[in-house]
Amino acid sequence: MQQPQRIILRAPNWLGDHIMAQETYRSIRAVFPDSYLVVFLPEQLKGLLPAGIFNEEWGFKKNQLRNSQLVAELVQKRFDLSINLNASWSSALLFYRARIPFRLGFSESGSGILSTSSIPWTGVKSGIHKAQLYTRILRLVGAHEPREEVKPRTGSFPAPEPSYWVIAPEASIPLREWPYFPELLLELKTKYPHQVIKVVGTNSNGVWKSRLARWNLPGVEDHIGKTSLAELKQLCSGSQLVIANDSGVAHLGATIAQVPTVVIFGPGNPHYIAPQGPAVFAVRAEGIQCSPCEKAYCGEKFGYQTCLKEIASNSVLNTIEKALSL
Repeated sequence: MQQPQRIILRAPNWLGDHIMAQETYRSIRAVFPDSYLVVFLPEQLKGLLPAGIFNEEWGFKKNQLRNSQLVAELVQKRFDLSINLNASWSSALLFYRARIPFRLGFSESGSGILSTSSIPWTGVKSGIHKAQLYTRILRLVGAHEPREEVKPRTGSFPAPEPSYWVIAPEASIPLREWPYFPELLLELKTKYPHQVIKVVGTNSNGVWKSRLARWNLPGVEDHIGKTSLAELKQLCSGSQLVIANDSGVAHLGATIAQVPTVVIFGPGNPHYIAPQGPAVFAVRAEGIQCSPCEKAYCGEKFGYQTCLKEIASNSVLNTIEKALSL
């Protein structure tokens, strides 16, 4: 493909997916080293990427995507090429309406008709990790995909003396929230009474804020709703251990911060979406007939959240001890 002057790349919507796509971002920059490359992503994901990949980060809010003013701004910027990692009709339609001449992307439910060139989004059925799945977009720019599984890059963060752990009891999909985090936190404070634990999350009006205020546990700090993405990255980078659901924080701790990370899986498939950091400890219940299902809802055929309720606190505690022994 001829070197385009201006490229806009639509990032995935979720924090974990954004992190899993980073090797694809780097590869696209390598293919187009002289192009002006803009990443178009949800506002809350700004500030995570290392310097040198993109010339600009354009953040958007969901209600802006159907706005004619946004289309007019894209037209005015005269992009030569769009690359869409979000296989949806709405994102493909936006670049189509912006009259970008070359539009590459993944196709799902027929959305490829809005692109000049596309490949199917096969999801978990592909049998490969999601990070590898994103690299398939390289086929459309005449580049080779990595032959081996995408590996995380070593971070360049300072190495402070870690004195705290980070716990993330929430998830963007409530079904993926392990219900026994309250018991785990109380058991951790019994077993490790002097350990400082920082609880993070986004729901500043949620039940966890009330719990932490009510319990008032010594050494347990409430950071829910108090950190930007950049601050959360720094918080994870300075920690000794991250404990999280199958969520964006797990990817942030394991892949970006590269600290030991315990991840509790329920409906999510670890072979498809596990963080790719150097020290990932997955916990899941074996033998659950309907798990993994990769769904955002539970049909309750085998009992609501059975895949998570079958994970006892002791299993997580034992995994934490294993992670701490590194």
